[in-house]
Amino acid sequence: MLLSLLLLSTTISIQAQLSVSDSVPVRLSTLDARLVGNSARLDWRVVCFLSFARFEIQKSADGRSYTTIHSFEADELRCRQPFDFTDANINGRAFYRLRVGDPDGRVYNSKIVAVAGKETGFELNSLTPSLVFNSTSLSISAAVAGKASISITNFQGNTVQSFSFNLNKGVTETLLNLSGLAKGNYILRLSNGSSDTRVIRFSKVN
Repeated sequence: MLLSLLLLSTTISIQAQLSVSDSVPVRLSTLDARLVGNSARLDWRVVCFLSFARFEIQKSADGRSYTTIHSFEADELRCRQPFDFTDANINGRAFYRLRVGDPDGRVYNSKIVAVAGKETGFELNSLTPSLVFNSTSLSISAAVAGKASISITNFQGNTVQSFSFNLNKGVTETLLNLSGLAKGNYILRLSNGSSDTRVIRFSKVN
């Protein structure tokens, strides 16, 4: 699972950043988050070819500026096991990412996940890539399972594509086939059937 649940009835835009060095011999394979009571629970796994690796858990209130709230090192044997971390007593929404690296300082940031203290909330984590050739991966975090709908409009306000799908509790990742769109800039709107809407912009390139 990934992570999140969210409040906010306002429209927000989020673009997750991924920075990876091919020379880093440790990779994050899964990352999930969920709300447990008033705490955020993160779970992840890695693939590691080092004697030990360094982890930093970073937190943000806006999805842009991050602060390290916990760091530790794990040897190769420990890296074969699942990891977890609990951030106690969160208030409102919170965004998280992992910074993973080796003793020489080679690091990368994971995708962004989010949680919030609203039992029916959801959040749009990322659209990767945001420069789309044929398809792109949409990541969503939700407090409960349910239905979601997507509409894609051009900058003239015309709806060019729409569809619905099922949301999992926790993180849902779905691949969007956008090969039929013309080159240009678009707005993706995500709704879970309530008044809450999330928005992200992307560009279609040929």
